[in-house]
Amino acid sequence: MFNRGRNKADKVDIDLSHSNLAPGLLCADGQYRQIVTVEDAVRGGCNLFDLDQLRMEYSPDEYQNLLMCEFVDDLASVFPLSELQACMVDSWEVWTDFHALALRPFGWREVWIGYDPAKGTQNGDSAGCVVVAPPAVPGGKFRILERHQWRGMDFRAQADAIKKLTEQYNVTYIGIDSTGVGHGVYENVKAFFPAVREFVYNPNVKNALVLKAYDIISHRRLEFDAGHTDIAQSFMAIRRATTASGNRPTYEASRSEEASHADLAWATMHALFNEPLQGESANASNIVEIF
Repeated sequence: MFNRGRNKADKVDIDLSHSNLAPGLLCADGQYRQIVTVEDAVRGGCNLFDLDQLRMEYSPDEYQNLLMCEFVDDLASVFPLSELQACMVDSWEVWTDFHALALRPFGWREVWIGYDPAKGTQNGDSAGCVVVAPPAVPGGKFRILERHQWRGMDFRAQADAIKKLTEQYNVTYIGIDSTGVGHGVYENVKAFFPAVREFVYNPNVKNALVLKAYDIISHRRLEFDAGHTDIAQSFMAIRRATTASGNRPTYEASRSEEASHADLAWATMHALFNEPLQGESANASNIVEIF
C-alpha cells in the first residue's frame, strides 16, 4: 500500500523474511512488523505445547504454514488459496439453521456424505469423511457441516462411524471411493444404505470430480468454517498431472505415510458430485396448464 502512487525513487523495498523480522522492526513504511513462530515462542520460554507432538499432529506443509509463518505456495494447485478463502465463513454466526452440539445438528434437512479411504496402514494415511448440506434452492450454496479424519480404524469401524452420522442427520446420498480398504467400507455401508454410490477411480472419473468441484468453488457456491483450515490445505494439495503413459491429463495429491493431504478434498468432491455437472436445474422443466 505504501508504494502505491509513489515515484520509483520514493518506493521502499522491505525484507519480510523471518530472520529480519523476528526481533521486531520499524520498517521504512512506518509500520512495525514482527514474526513470531511457534519455535520462537518455545525459545522465549513458552511451555504450553510440545513441538514434537505438534510435528506429529500436523503435516510438514501444515506445520510450516500454520506454525512457522511460511506463505503457502499455491501456484501449482488446481484450487488456489484466494478461491478457498472466499469459501470460509464463521459458521457459528452465519449458519443459523445448524447447531453443532444438538442431537440432530441439522434437524430433518437433507445432507450428503462423502468418504475417501485410507491406504489401510495402521499409522499412515487417514481416511476423510464430510457431511455436506446441499443447496436449499437451485444454484445455492453447499455447506460442509462436519469433517472427520480417521486413522488406525479398520473398514468396519469406519462404516460404523458413517452409520452413526446417518442416525444424526437425514442422509439422502453417500458417495464412497471403493479403492483399497474403501471397498470394505463400501460393502458395509451398502448393507444399511443400499443407495450408496461407488466411485472407481480412473482419469475420467478424477477429471469429472475436479471439474465439478472447481465449478462450485469458483462460483462461490461452497462454504466451510474458517477454523477448518485442513479443508483448504486438502484442496490446495491437488495438482495437475499426467497418467503413467504421459498422454492423458489427470489429477493427483501428495499423499505419504506421515500425512494425508487431500482426503477431505476428495471426500468433499464425492459428495458434491451428486449434483450433475451442468447444475441442478439442467433437467428441470416447468409445465404450465391453462384451464
